[in-house]
Amino acid sequence: MRRRRSMPLTPRDLNAVRHRAEHAPTPETREAASRLLTEHELAVAIGRPLHRARPRPAFRTSRPSPLGPNLTGFLVGALALLGFLFVATVLWAHATDVAETMRQQASAMRGM
Repeated sequence: MRRRRSMPLTPRDLNAVRHRAEHAPTPETREAASRLLTEHELAVAIGRPLHRARPRPAFRTSRPSPLGPNLTGFLVGALALLGFLFVATVLWAHATDVAETMRQQASAMRGM
């Protein structure tokens, strides 16, 4: 004889019950088990009536910035601008150096 459960079904127990029902000998039981539980049935099965159900907590990927969204966006933009200016300066210096080297080589070739 099984003892009665005073606790509601956990999701794992609910899956086990559903699995046993899906492999039941009668087709009526299998058909009943194959349909999805409604929200109310699921809430009652896990122990909380739907009218008292709490919404799931929203999943946040990260903490909000302590600086606020406007200042954070400004700082990110300023950092991106500084990075762009640094890359542009390095490329400009490289291009002018290459051009100067080519001028020197051309004048050296003319003097040969």
